[in-house]
Amino acid sequence: MIARELKEKLRSRQTQIGTFVKLADPTALEVLGLAGMDFAIIDTEHAPCDQMLLLDMIRAADSVGLPTIVRVPEGAEPHILKALDVGASGVQIPGLSTVEEIREAVSFTKYAPRGVRGLSFAQRSAGYGTKEKFQYMQDSNDGLINVVHIENKDAAARVEELCALEDIDVLFIGPMDISQSLGHPGDPGHENVQKVVHKVIDVCNSKGKSFGIFVGTPEAAQKYMELGASYIALASDLAFMRKGYQAMTAELKK
Repeated sequence: MIARELKEKLRSRQTQIGTFVKLADPTALEVLGLAGMDFAIIDTEHAPCDQMLLLDMIRAADSVGLPTIVRVPEGAEPHILKALDVGASGVQIPGLSTVEEIREAVSFTKYAPRGVRGLSFAQRSAGYGTKEKFQYMQDSNDGLINVVHIENKDAAARVEELCALEDIDVLFIGPMDISQSLGHPGDPGHENVQKVVHKVIDVCNSKGKSFGIFVGTPEAAQKYMELGASYIALASDLAFMRKGYQAMTAELKK
C-alpha cells in the first residue's frame, strides 16, 4: 500500500509513532491499525516470517489502513524486491556500513531511471497487472518509503553524506547495535554510545533530515520527540503483550 500521507509527514519531520511486529500473525497488524498506530515495522530480520506469511500480514494491515514498513534481513536485492512486490509501504534496511553499500541497496527500491528495481507488472503491488504501468512505476518511485539504519560506528561517521541522499526518507538510529560496534555490547546508555547517537541526531537536525530511533517506553519516546525524531519505533507487539500481562498478573497476585 502506497502511504503518501505517512511519507509526506516523515519528510516534513512530523512525529509518527509505530512499533515492531514480531508476532508472525496477520491479526497483530489488524489490532495495531485499530489501536491507532501510524505505521508498523514487520520484522523479517529478527523474527520468523516467510514470504507467504508476509503477504497475508500486509493484506491485513491494508484492510485497516495501516502502512507497513518491512525490516528486511539485509540490504540484498531479493529481500527488498520481494517485500515491495507483495505491497509493503516501504523497507527498513539494516546492517550496512558504507555510503556505497547504502546507495546500492536504495537503488533496489526504485525503478529506472532512478534505480534498478526488477520490473514486473504481475505482482500484488502492481494490482496483478491491472494498474497502468507508467503510472504504477511513478507512484512506486515517488511513494514508497526508505528507512536506512545507522547502527554501527562506520555508518554513523558518514551521516552527513547519508543526509544528502535524496531517496532516503528516514535515517534510523539503532543504539543497541551501535553499543556493540563501539565495544560496549548491551549498554546503549554508555557515554561513548550516547555521544555517537547525539552526533547523528545533531547532524540530521542541522541538515533537515528525518531520523528515527527505537525506544522501549513512552518516556523515552517523548525524550527523542523533543530532540526532533519523526519516526518513533515504540517497543514491539510482543513487548506490549508481555508487559500488559505481567502488570495484570502482578496486580491480581498482590
